[in-house]
Amino acid sequence: MISCPSCGGSLRFDIGSQKMLCDHCDSYFEVEQLSDNSNRDDARASSFDCYIYLCPSCGAEIMTTDKNDTIGFCQYCGGASLIFDKIRQEWKPDTIIPFQITKEQCKKAYRKEVRRQIFVSKKYRDAELIESFRGIYMPYWNYHADMSGTFQIRAVTPQRKIDSSTYEKIHYDIIGQSNYHTEGYSRDASISFDDDLSESLSPYKIDGQKPFRAGYLSGFYAETGNVNPHVYDVAVIEEMKEDAIVVFKNDSTIADCMKYNTLKLRPPEESNIPLKVESVSRTLNPVWFMSYRNGNTITYATVNGQTGKVSADLPLSPLRILIFALGISALIFFALLMGMEYIPSIKANVTLTLCSLLAGTGMFKLQLSFNRTVDKVSDKQQTGCFGRHSYTFAVIIAIISMIAFTSDYGSYEQQIASMTKIPLMISCIYMIICHIALIADTRKVKRVQLNNNSMLRARIVEEAKKFLSNVFWLKAGMYCTLTISVIVIISDLAFSLITYGMCLIIALELFALALLHIHFQTQVAKRPLPQFNKRGAYYDENS
Repeated sequence: MISCPSCGGSLRFDIGSQKMLCDHCDSYFEVEQLSDNSNRDDARASSFDCYIYLCPSCGAEIMTTDKNDTIGFCQYCGGASLIFDKIRQEWKPDTIIPFQITKEQCKKAYRKEVRRQIFVSKKYRDAELIESFRGIYMPYWNYHADMSGTFQIRAVTPQRKIDSSTYEKIHYDIIGQSNYHTEGYSRDASISFDDDLSESLSPYKIDGQKPFRAGYLSGFYAETGNVNPHVYDVAVIEEMKEDAIVVFKNDSTIADCMKYNTLKLRPPEESNIPLKVESVSRTLNPVWFMSYRNGNTITYATVNGQTGKVSADLPLSPLRILIFALGISALIFFALLMGMEYIPSIKANVTLTLCSLLAGTGMFKLQLSFNRTVDKVSDKQQTGCFGRHSYTFAVIIAIISMIAFTSDYGSYEQQIASMTKIPLMISCIYMIICHIALIADTRKVKRVQLNNNSMLRARIVEEAKKFLSNVFWLKAGMYCTLTISVIVIISDLAFSLITYGMCLIIALELFALALLHIHFQTQVAKRPLPQFNKRGAYYDENS
């Protein structure tokens, strides 16, 4: 605790003024002007006094500089309270990024994010829950690297046809000398802070770093660092290498060389960049943290205390999605009824065609959403983006072509029908190719490997593999139904009852698939309750 020079009361760091504020006499003081135990000239100058609180439920630790502070709940497991453990000399970080975002701004940013997600459960909009945001400084490692020496970048020319059976590609090695220093790369230094949260809150602006003073912690909490900085060396070097290649590529000499020879860079792993981590420094970064516990699961919401960037687990509300799906289905059904009412010449198999197109689109979009969810947690992208935007365009072209194909144009009917067959067939073939490519991408999910200890990521991968097993036969049945529908449409059966029956079956199958996807998306946003030992490491019953 830092005392007020005027009245002796306790000071806290005020975000709005970026100064120390006394709530008793309303005096403001510059943080650098105040004396605290973080700038001593004795042997203990590398540490500062703090008070450690321990969660009796999960074992997580949190520290504060105010001995009179009482911590009401554990941000990691949602436990009712933390108990005072001990006074400790904590290693003083090199730098700190003070909070720039106030709690009110934090709550506003979170509400804005929740409003964007219309299917989020109502309980995550609760005012009392939002009020529980807590300001916590999280420990990070800052990496400084040197890139001096000879670099070698691989590049290749476009494929060129020599003759009917021979093609040529020319590989180049672009070699040069570099004398380059880079910084601004960071990784969280707390094993308690899940990797997916820390990465999604990045980046922090390093120009906002200030020399550490304990005064910045007044009125906030802090997490202790317990991860060896060299754990991230490989990952940081790879990230630096990718950025270094971009720097080289923008160099005028290299850019002219690549343009003259029409070169394309090869993947970064094929290049030789003389990168070496020169030094590592420890810093504290600001995070607004909120947790919501529901039984044996917990969800987190975090806001970058410097930039206001939001990262949150927001489980979807099955009821909201169900109401929305029923509403859309009712609108489509009403539109089809009106079409059959006012366009008597429309055939029943046209309705079946529309249903098949909508069902195929629904399957594609749902599966694409699933693949994106898994992509977010995998260290390398496992799934492609084939047809991500063009699939919808192909469906629109198919519907327009079908309407033109089935309309009555008198003597021009045969001519118009012939003209519209071509775009209709091309669109349908393209949609089939998109589905085949997406199925191939989805199979890769079973081979996703994780190289980190994120609880949420491990849970998503586990739930994803379970989901694929549960949904296999339903999707196989849907593809069979769509195939039968195509046969019915082409054969132009006169039995309207059959076509309407097929429409009903397709609608029910798509609805069942949507419910399974809703369940998956809801489950993956819920984390299992964490368990840590008193050192902040994950608790392992077998150790």
